[in-house]
Amino acid sequence: MEERAVLANIATIITKDLLIDDPTKHNINCGFSNSSFPLLDGSDDDEAEIFALMQRKRADTKNPGKQTTATLKRRQVDKVPRETLKSRKTNKLEWEYAELNLLHRYVDAQFESFLHMRKLTYLKIQQELQPILERNVLPGYPTPQTTLALALWKLSTDEHFEEIARKFQFPWSLCQQVVRSFWHIISDNYESFIKWPNSLEAQQSALQGFQSVSQLSCFRDLFGVIVLKRVDIFMESEHAEVAVVLQLICNAENKIIDCYVELEQDYSFEESPIGQTLALNPRTMPAGSYLIGSHSFPLKSYLIRPIEAECFRKDVVFNGLLEPAFQLADNVLDSLARRFQTLYALEARDLNEVRLIVESICAMHNLCVDYEDDYLEVDSGGAHQKCSWGGVLSERRGSEKDAKGLHRRVELIDALVNTDEGD
Repeated sequence: MEERAVLANIATIITKDLLIDDPTKHNINCGFSNSSFPLLDGSDDDEAEIFALMQRKRADTKNPGKQTTATLKRRQVDKVPRETLKSRKTNKLEWEYAELNLLHRYVDAQFESFLHMRKLTYLKIQQELQPILERNVLPGYPTPQTTLALALWKLSTDEHFEEIARKFQFPWSLCQQVVRSFWHIISDNYESFIKWPNSLEAQQSALQGFQSVSQLSCFRDLFGVIVLKRVDIFMESEHAEVAVVLQLICNAENKIIDCYVELEQDYSFEESPIGQTLALNPRTMPAGSYLIGSHSFPLKSYLIRPIEAECFRKDVVFNGLLEPAFQLADNVLDSLARRFQTLYALEARDLNEVRLIVESICAMHNLCVDYEDDYLEVDSGGAHQKCSWGGVLSERRGSEKDAKGLHRRVELIDALVNTDEGD
């Protein structure tokens, strides 16, 4: 009984060794197959089984050179830490190219015509983003300098990745990965660049900002101007052009304090994040303050829109007072497209990527405003070139049924328009 137990243990050990060496792959190489050892096929004789196993093991030992490469590789892989294997799977990008320095590559005039900003502004943006990009750099990715150069080139031009790759002699797939990583990094740091005035000091500054704009100083509680833009985007997930709505809120400094993108068919102000926030928490803005928006927006106590049917002269006067606010918002949209010309031919994998791109554009726009970069192409007469991009939501009309909104607008009309002259 004890001998059979010993023999059984020996058989187990030999079997384990064979399993480690993956005998199923070796048998063919060594000239053996399962049919060479019929004793293994369902035999109850322990001694015979041990003999057959030892014969197979001996055959492997006699042919050490034929222990397959797969076996040797597997043994080597077993020694590699799991963390290393994981990094090999996730790190698919290997950057082995020279750094891209746009500041040295182009003279001032060329640089400004391509990037639509001055070299000093670009350098300040590079310094601003350096710590953020360094914290998020992945193994195998280029330095922050190259990442920023590729990303801003993509945003500032209407070139596709293939064109950019040919221009700078990089594989286009690597350009894609690098630029898309930049979009994700900016979006992850959204509130560092696109700041809603939350503190009391910031809110008071927002209100005072509009008081410094002569044509809007009459609106003492104006907090921001909200605007919509319809943009057609080629979306890879749909294999077609898709219409999306871009909703922006800007302040008196022409900075963007909120941005939102949604499919045109699914868009409504009430469903946008700021629309829901204002409905649930009016304290998001100072008490009594409001936004000014076009006919596309619903009338609310915190969102003033023009009068739909102008019945009296004071209605016409009031609507005229709102025009400078709309012009301010249009100027922001215009500067976005002139500086970041990817908006002319925007393409993305899906709606989420559209949002990443738009957030990156708005963030870079705000940095240009911070650094007082007013460079924009001008025509021969010295005037800014107007650009035509996107479309308007002319068919969309917001509701005027909100009682609090109606009451708030009447109060504004009475305060801003001379009743005697407005009848």
